[in-house]
Amino acid sequence: MVYLLALLIFVALSAACWFASVACYRGTVAGSDSTVAPGYPATAATAIGVAALTSFVQFPFGYLAGLVAWGAAAFGSLGLSAGRAAILFLYLAASSFVARLVVLGVMDLLGN
Repeated sequence: MVYLLALLIFVALSAACWFASVACYRGTVAGSDSTVAPGYPATAATAIGVAALTSFVQFPFGYLAGLVAWGAAAFGSLGLSAGRAAILFLYLAASSFVARLVVLGVMDLLGN
């Protein structure tokens, strides 16, 4: 039951990272909307799910595995140019890092 609750929290954090990063991307890059790509819902769901699962791995390795998931989504599935995909990826990397720090801070606060 604890792992299910943790998974739900990690899914919520990964979804927040995804949607905040896409919003920042849309506000920064004019003329390209990644949300109109034909496979956007499936790409978003897959990237969020895989990134959430990588949250169970210890910090440096889980973060790197999450970056692989975000990179596959940004560079491979949305049909963005390399420069635009790099901008989205950087937003995803930064938001993921902040989310990992929040999780580590909460765990330290709770004494785990």
